[in-house]
Amino acid sequence: MKKSRIAIDLDETLGVTVTDSTSVIGFRLRDGCTELLNRLKSKYHLVLWTVASRSYLNKVLSFGLKDYFKETYSWDDIEESWKDIRNINADFLIDDDEYHWEVAKKHGLESNYIIVPAYGSPEDQDDPLRWVKQIEEILL
Repeated sequence: MKKSRIAIDLDETLGVTVTDSTSVIGFRLRDGCTELLNRLKSKYHLVLWTVASRSYLNKVLSFGLKDYFKETYSWDDIEESWKDIRNINADFLIDDDEYHWEVAKKHGLESNYIIVPAYGSPEDQDDPLRWVKQIEEILL
């Protein structure tokens, strides 16, 4: 049986980069991220999708995310401001940017877009695992 495809945004959805003021030296995952990715990976084909460059994406993948995502897309691959899941044959998109949901709604796809609070936002600080609970309610 073919697994459904879940596209997941990188920055502020899964975590944030750690820098030394000149270069990326790590990636800080959100609370619950590793556990959630492991549960999702067992049921879904996970795709990482970012509007960052391919070189940035490759660097971040080297900090522990590459084992979760066998398929990745960057701005260098798809130069569009809206993450249209149909472009990569995904069934869902998990992102922190409500813009994608708003555009998806115009195409009748809003139920396929899961918008979570951005990492470090006031909502995230109030309940650091709220994003995990949102995703679990819909996908697990």
